[in-house]
Amino acid sequence: MKPYTDRMTLSDGATIRVRIERGLTGDAVLHELNSNNWRGGGRIYWSGGALYLMFGDELLQMQNSRYETAGTTAEAAEKALAFFTECAENCIRHAQAEGIPVRDCYGD
Repeated sequence: MKPYTDRMTLSDGATIRVRIERGLTGDAVLHELNSNNWRGGGRIYWSGGALYLMFGDELLQMQNSRYETAGTTAEAAEKALAFFTECAENCIRHAQAEGIPVRDCYGD
């Protein structure tokens, strides 16, 4: 399996994909790579079939049925890509509604 998902193009022309960091115990950390967010993106931890949002050292189990579980690392990476894409598109819509650059939505 490759270490990245395929790249997706967002509605504003930016690109997004997921880098897969495999763990020693069959788990994985899925890193968002979003060209709108030069500071780095979100992270999702996959273990035992469950997906968790990562906030520093804390984990929050996904609570949306579309993103709660995955049977394989590849499926987990695709679900992470779908989740990060949905979040990025929401940021793009917010920026357009506010008349601000998308990059401003990601903070300093």
